[in-house]
Amino acid sequence: MSQITTLTWPFERDVEVFAAAGVPAVGVSIRKLEACGVARAAQLLRAAHLPVSCLTSSGFFPLGDATGERAALERTRRHLDAAAALGADCLMVLPGSAIGWSWEESAARARPLIESLLPFAEQAGVRIGLEPTSQLRMDLAFMHSFDEALDFVDGIDSPWLGVVLELNNAWIERGLYDNLQRRMRRIALVQVSDFKVGTLEASARMVIGDGDIPLRRICAALAAAGYDGWYDIELIGPAIELEGYEAVVPRAIAGFHALWD
Repeated sequence: MSQITTLTWPFERDVEVFAAAGVPAVGVSIRKLEACGVARAAQLLRAAHLPVSCLTSSGFFPLGDATGERAALERTRRHLDAAAALGADCLMVLPGSAIGWSWEESAARARPLIESLLPFAEQAGVRIGLEPTSQLRMDLAFMHSFDEALDFVDGIDSPWLGVVLELNNAWIERGLYDNLQRRMRRIALVQVSDFKVGTLEASARMVIGDGDIPLRRICAALAAAGYDGWYDIELIGPAIELEGYEAVVPRAIAGFHALWD
């Protein structure tokens, strides 16, 4: 369960409720982690016997702004250290963007930045997971599909670099099931939520089972391909806020388990 799901709760409240709900691991919000402190957060998680699936989200490189890129690299290296301190498997990284540039120009600028982080990822023992975003969030990333992110990562070919499979976007992609079968090893994390057809906002997600994504089929395809990593439930938007986190957390966990029945 991602701490993004309980967006306005503090770190301490997340740990308490997640542990009581039987959550097997926590996707840690960097914003909440910074408010709590790494040492305090690690103590809370150990006491609750909650491992960390990932930290979300770092990076965002203002491509073409050399000063901003250096600051983003320094920030991301700090987040890799924090992820290592918490025992996280993955640091989710937004690759950034440059409005007005072509995809190829953005990729060429982003590639050496990402490559420069890989020795630090290896040293920390934390995999970087590049995070494609909705096309409505061009302020965060120039990558907007699982397929193009896979191509980018294939071009670097490092075991310390993978892709976040964000099902709220990727479920409608051409070639999805072929990519799951052929390029499963590139998946650093699977981000799970649901989507209702007719939604016109980038961040208006639904509790698992309330929408139209064929999650059971996709999860079965992932299992058949041999994926054995974390599934991170990240829910955000008006429906989540309206229902309330106390109800959403256990219902989302139950909905995820129902996918495997």
